[in-house]
Amino acid sequence: MKLTKLLTFILLPIAPLFAQQRVGRVFEDQNANNQFEQQEKQLAGIVVSDGYDVVKTNKDGTYTLPHNPNARFLFVSIPSGYKATKTHYIALREEHKNLDFALVKDTIQQSDFLRFIQITDTETPLYGPWIDNVRNYAQQQKASLIMHTGDICYEQGMLFHAKQVNSELMGRPTYYTVGNHDLVKGEYGEKLFEDLFGPTYYSFDAGPAHFVVTPMPNGDYKPSYTADQIISWLKKDLATMDKSKPLIFINHDFFAGQDFILKGENEQIDLMQYNLKAWFYGHWHNNFIFKQMGVYVVCSNAPNKGGIDNSAAQFVVVDIDKQGIKDIKPIYTNLRDHIQLVHPATDQQINAQETLPIVVNAYDSERKIQKVAVEISNHETGKRLANVQLSPSGDWLWQTKVPFGKQKGQYDALITIFYQNGEQSLKRQTFNLVSDTESGMKLQWSTAVKGNIWKTSPLIVGDKLFVGTMDDGIGTNHSIMALDKRTGNVLWSLPTINSIKHKLRYSDGVLLATDVETNIYAIDADIGKTLWIKKPPHPSLPTFVSGPALDKGVYYTGLGRRMSAIDIHTGKVLWQGVEPSGGEATPAQLSVVDQTLVAGYNWNALCAYDIQNGKLLWKRQEDGLRFRSGGVTEKDGDLYTTGLNGIFKLNLKTGDIVQKSIKTDDFKIMASPEILSDLLIMPTSTNGIKAYDPHTFEEKWHFATGESLVYTSPYSSPDQHKMVGTVESSITKAKGKLLFGASDGCLYVLSKEGKLLSKFNLGAPIFSEITVDGDFIYSADFAGNVSCFKLW
Repeated sequence: MKLTKLLTFILLPIAPLFAQQRVGRVFEDQNANNQFEQQEKQLAGIVVSDGYDVVKTNKDGTYTLPHNPNARFLFVSIPSGYKATKTHYIALREEHKNLDFALVKDTIQQSDFLRFIQITDTETPLYGPWIDNVRNYAQQQKASLIMHTGDICYEQGMLFHAKQVNSELMGRPTYYTVGNHDLVKGEYGEKLFEDLFGPTYYSFDAGPAHFVVTPMPNGDYKPSYTADQIISWLKKDLATMDKSKPLIFINHDFFAGQDFILKGENEQIDLMQYNLKAWFYGHWHNNFIFKQMGVYVVCSNAPNKGGIDNSAAQFVVVDIDKQGIKDIKPIYTNLRDHIQLVHPATDQQINAQETLPIVVNAYDSERKIQKVAVEISNHETGKRLANVQLSPSGDWLWQTKVPFGKQKGQYDALITIFYQNGEQSLKRQTFNLVSDTESGMKLQWSTAVKGNIWKTSPLIVGDKLFVGTMDDGIGTNHSIMALDKRTGNVLWSLPTINSIKHKLRYSDGVLLATDVETNIYAIDADIGKTLWIKKPPHPSLPTFVSGPALDKGVYYTGLGRRMSAIDIHTGKVLWQGVEPSGGEATPAQLSVVDQTLVAGYNWNALCAYDIQNGKLLWKRQEDGLRFRSGGVTEKDGDLYTTGLNGIFKLNLKTGDIVQKSIKTDDFKIMASPEILSDLLIMPTSTNGIKAYDPHTFEEKWHFATGESLVYTSPYSSPDQHKMVGTVESSITKAKGKLLFGASDGCLYVLSKEGKLLSKFNLGAPIFSEITVDGDFIYSADFAGNVSCFKLW
């Protein structure tokens, strides 16, 4: 009797104790049926968490977690070489009897190398080509996982993505991050996200790296989580990681500050103590990569639409090894078997050196191009005259030179694209070699500068042509270059800290430029030597993409607190830091007009400043003027500009709106209006070029371009199945003609009446303005090809 009472006393606490615990196992699911079977291996040392406590599985693969009533999920930190049979989490809204995690071997992963894809800010309930691009690229290029860094967006977007962009349909593990627009109305902000995608913060290992995913701190509706809660969990998770592994941090935004210390009200953690190598995010809808304390900070625009700062639609492919980030590569969406022979052109003048340059632009959003070959034959006889393999120069361009002699006539070029997966594509184009031509444009030369070119139009000074390049990838191909304007030969090249995306300026032998981090360069234009450089204390958001201004030896650049006026000869800062704050840099250029500096802030205002001291004179936000993409043009004391979908005339001194006309056209492009005596000519986001009466703003003519190759205008997208004929470059006048480049890859020459006079297909989008120098015109396309034409 006493023994019975003693046993009862001892056993009494045991039942309540087990009720306060959650117990399960992690096992290798050899037949992928999501059920544990006796012969299957149970995995030891695997991290399991409920978002509050973190434990590792025992030698027998089992784990025990205390019963936390606040926990809504259990999740496993999937180890390298594995993926979840179904999901990496178990919902606890209704208590599950089975708390086992089933994992299967991932044959794609390697222990010392990982490739993954970042997509972000898709914000859509529509199925678009980008989904197929990402899925097929992941399969073709053996990407181990897909990471969506937030703004899926609102209820309809999240429901769509959960059904159409998931691990099963994408063919690779697909993870999601909470963005500010993913916090929606409900019991609490992240409720719908949890129902569809699971926990808002979690971790996993993949390849040689440890990934941590955390949610946006705030958004459209209040979340239930706190910074302290997440940091407290993060400390426990990172305490279990192998510190030799690179740490990859994922969030919808970048808010870590200069030192990568995350802070809550009571908790904080220094991520640099855990081998942090990269922070991936979205939110800003732009393409911007910089390094801080040796850490890559990587923002990408959405893959399905143009960015807020007119960044190209893309997804990012990241390669990681044991040391950290090995490569970062943007992939521009919606292109398949894109092939264009650039040189020789339709009517190509014979080269005096008796060699024939061959230039091809080729791009595919899913398949890696391994090599490009061109076979040239006589058009009439079919006799093969040359068969050459081209060399890559950048992510679009392939080129070579072949001996050809001065052989006039008509020829066929058969271009063969060899893809890495063994597939091939063919395109035949015909060209004529002539001694002279009466066509509107005659290609003189083209030079690949091994970097992309965005808004940096060619700058001609004497016998030199200056251009700046950008790199939205790991950052090895951004520089400022000087070319011989007569031959295209490179005279000198100066690497920059980050991408040069907008115009260069020149005065008194000094070449000036500003990169996207707001590093300012003054360069001896003759020899390419840096005279002085101004660096900000650290990179910051948003990225700087506006074009600088130059007036009477003073260089105006930057935006907001980083806007400054600088003496170009001494580098002395004359004034710095202006109001307002907030908004993003517009991709238009700053303008100096009659002692007034005009600058735009997207999502904020069009502003005017006193150039003597930087004092804010006025700002305008109404009627869509706060949505800034384009610049301003002055005439007779008035400023002409566009807003979201309106044309405006403003008084320069007061900023008062003198005249406005709201259109159905979309003007979210980087260009400024061109004002002629009887025309106001304005490019558009979707409808090519339009000309208006400058007095009444009534439409006079319309010239349509082709569909964009790359989508840059904010929120422009092929997903809506509507024409997107974007023109990002302002109109240039030459010999009574109108010249511009378009996103369809063509260079156009129009009459003042809007009639097509000449057209040249460069095979890559042209965002920058055309430069005129006497009888010659110069263009720079997105593929990084600088071309010289003679205009008849």
